[in-house]
Amino acid sequence: MNDFDVIIIGSGIGGLISAGILTSRGLRTLLIEKQQTPGGYLASFKRNGFTFDAALDCISGVAPGGLIFKVLKLLNSEKDVNFVQVNPIRVSIFPDFEITVDCDVKRYMERLMVLFPSESRAIKNLFEFFTNVYNETQSLVNIAESSKFEISKMISLILKLRVTSYMELLNEFIANDKLKSILSDRCPFIGLPPSKVSALSMINMIMSYFNLGAYRSLGGFQKLADAFINGVKRKGGKVIFGNGARKILLNKNNNRCCGIQCDNGDEYTSAFVISNADFIYTFNNLLEGRYNVIAENMIKNIGASTSFFMVYAGVKGNIENNSSIGLFPSYNMEDICIPDRTFKEDYMIGITIPSIEDKARAPYGCHTVVLHKMMDMFDGKLDKVKCAEMIIKKAEYVIAGLKDKITILDSASPQTLRKYSGNFNGSAFGWRQIPGFKGVKGYGINNFYIAGHWGDMGGGVLAAAYSGAKAAAAILTKEGITVDF
Repeated sequence: MNDFDVIIIGSGIGGLISAGILTSRGLRTLLIEKQQTPGGYLASFKRNGFTFDAALDCISGVAPGGLIFKVLKLLNSEKDVNFVQVNPIRVSIFPDFEITVDCDVKRYMERLMVLFPSESRAIKNLFEFFTNVYNETQSLVNIAESSKFEISKMISLILKLRVTSYMELLNEFIANDKLKSILSDRCPFIGLPPSKVSALSMINMIMSYFNLGAYRSLGGFQKLADAFINGVKRKGGKVIFGNGARKILLNKNNNRCCGIQCDNGDEYTSAFVISNADFIYTFNNLLEGRYNVIAENMIKNIGASTSFFMVYAGVKGNIENNSSIGLFPSYNMEDICIPDRTFKEDYMIGITIPSIEDKARAPYGCHTVVLHKMMDMFDGKLDKVKCAEMIIKKAEYVIAGLKDKITILDSASPQTLRKYSGNFNGSAFGWRQIPGFKGVKGYGINNFYIAGHWGDMGGGVLAAAYSGAKAAAAILTKEGITVDF
């Protein structure tokens, strides 16, 4: 059978969510993936008994009530993958002190108020505001339960925050500059300084972990991707690996998607097409450049998010530490959050040690350690060995003698991430989450949708999942099927 209701290009979390929802609602769904395994940035790999997540630290939305959990349940796959909660969410280490970010937002606030007693009222007011914004944003996801007045009020607030930078928002509540820096410790992980990242994006990222928890998939996030694939197959969906899309087919009469042509020449027809592939590649290649002005304008006006240099280390010996650490050399978040290609002294790194909670990630008496640093892709030769050595040296501030304990070492540059994921310049979060970012509207193509972090829901795994759900909901609505997930 080469005819389907929906074809989904790419098996990142956005594509997996779309496929899960649509197959569970009885639509004949085809999911195609150019790689031999699913997942995109959910991918994991093994080296000599060590299991590494290629790109992720932790995610939210996988506990009961979260979107990812709900879709797994639709597929009867919620028991196919197990999660462990990360608590504390992270420890942020600054030059003169460190602060633990608990899952319990009240405990985190208490820690901040001890450090900055004169800002106690401001801290309470700020997080009360964060909570209200997050709750209202989530309400829009289930818009059917909101009144027209509530919707109007929510949209008005959200539109204001979309054009407000995170620093502008902090300035309204907080006077102490050091506290502003501490409250901006997630900015490096979205790839923008506080003055250039959308306040709305930051609020949703921060509060999603407090409200939904931070989790890792036991055995690596590949287990999560595999659970989705198995569930889609159980529900009757078709999945093809190792054969990507070459072209999206359009009906010339009404500019409507009508299928795809694969790399091997096979063609499949469908009423709808969802692309979870890189946005620029989708418009410049899969649509054969017919709509490349859309991609060109987005790159010019919004731009792609930063990438990372990743270090994967199998370490012998015990590590007494937290499993998620941000190491900050100063409080100057404006400089720290600008991707650096020269490895000057003033750069921050992230440290993830998933084997602290998940012992099976490493052989007995060993640990799995992943280090990462913001880095944009650039032309020219990159000395990966030297880059890895400098990041490891920086990490020894937290893990004493790390270099001498490493038994397995691998790394990934932005070029590596681009090659594997297909993301433009190895982008980690899709579009830059800058003030004023609204996503792309009006593609001019009927029955065509974007899913994933190149959509309009913001960067990060959960946002990409919501984008996939939004695409699926639009198709179900067109087909007259109740949207109730």
